[in-house]
Amino acid sequence: MRKFFSKYYLTIFASSLFLIIVCFYLFTSLFDNKDVIGIIGAIAAIYFGLLKYNIENDQMFMALFKSFNKKYDGSVNDLFNSLRRNPEHQLTELEKNSIIDYFNLCAEEFLWFDKGRIPKKVWHAWKNGMLSNLQIPQVKKIYDEEILYKESRESYYGLIKELGID
Repeated sequence: MRKFFSKYYLTIFASSLFLIIVCFYLFTSLFDNKDVIGIIGAIAAIYFGLLKYNIENDQMFMALFKSFNKKYDGSVNDLFNSLRRNPEHQLTELEKNSIIDYFNLCAEEFLWFDKGRIPKKVWHAWKNGMLSNLQIPQVKKIYDEEILYKESRESYYGLIKELGID
């Protein structure tokens, strides 16, 4: 039931407001015809404006989600899986740069979460993945090097504080 209301709150609110206005019009002399038409028009404009805003937010999230997953699903995911199987592997310069790129991707994801464009449920899943990846010794070593200085920590848009691993 809660999920239903959170999904349809806008429609429920607008419909309720519409019914209240119609009831006031029918059972009181508070509004005349012009007032009711104007109020209903305003309710409709606000409703459709908010509906459009929600649709655009969903489209923005979908574009971000696809972009982030595309960046991660490539060589970075394969590298992390390989490092989990072989913790003694010595990283190449290219692999180190891929891990730093991953940290930048994580920071970008956090930035968009902080701006309200990434849902909490998705952010928590991604954050758990980040924390899991930081348990890979080679990844943790590069992370520690990256956050060694205040300027470096701040270049990640608050992600380091969010992860709670200093």
